[in-house]
Amino acid sequence: MRRLVLPLGAASVLLVWGLGSRFLPAPPVRLDVMLSSAVVLSAAAALVWGMLPLAPLGRRLPLVALAAFAGAVASVWLGWVPAANIAKVVLAGALGLWIAGELERVGWVVIVAAVSAAVDVASVAVGPTRIILERGPMVVGWFTIAVTWMGYPYSEAYTGLGTSDMLFYALYLGAARRFGLRAGWSAVAMVASFLCTVALATYWTALPALPLLSAAFLAVNADLVVRRRGAAAPPA
Repeated sequence: MRRLVLPLGAASVLLVWGLGSRFLPAPPVRLDVMLSSAVVLSAAAALVWGMLPLAPLGRRLPLVALAAFAGAVASVWLGWVPAANIAKVVLAGALGLWIAGELERVGWVVIVAAVSAAVDVASVAVGPTRIILERGPMVVGWFTIAVTWMGYPYSEAYTGLGTSDMLFYALYLGAARRFGLRAGWSAVAMVASFLCTVALATYWTALPALPLLSAAFLAVNADLVVRRRGAAAPPA
């Protein structure tokens, strides 16, 4: 039961914030964006952390992801944004932990980080992400975790973090646990990277989150990754 305290608490924060943030006083826009993002992204990260005990499920994790996917689709269709957020985080967490469990060597994580960052930049600049963003909020809502702002309903203002970005957060967190890296500091650094990306995006347009996310994870674990780059993963 103790293991359920964190994920249930984090899910409750996402639910309560999604339902109640519109009734809070609205500070200046940039401050609103940052405070709202800090609450929602920290809660989402805590929910994924609370899913770490599910990692031993291994190749059964896609079943968890499938159930979460069904919940996410139904919630988005019905307009239940807070419930959709929770389902999307669980979906991303399950898939990320599953992929992390398939990595055989810690050096593979570096390859994943480099390739994913490059692909994310290209996707936002000229690829699928740019096309989705140009289609407007109704399309974006299917693919993002919505950070609702204080003082505004979801229909008027929100910040979106890609569900795929949370998937990579879960993947790196799962890899840190699997290979004995600094899981706690990785989580803190990666949440900080999300907030840095959000802060920068308030001065420009949508920015890719994976470059800073990958850099944050590698920066915290660089010495351990170098030392263990050829080591195989321990038995699950």
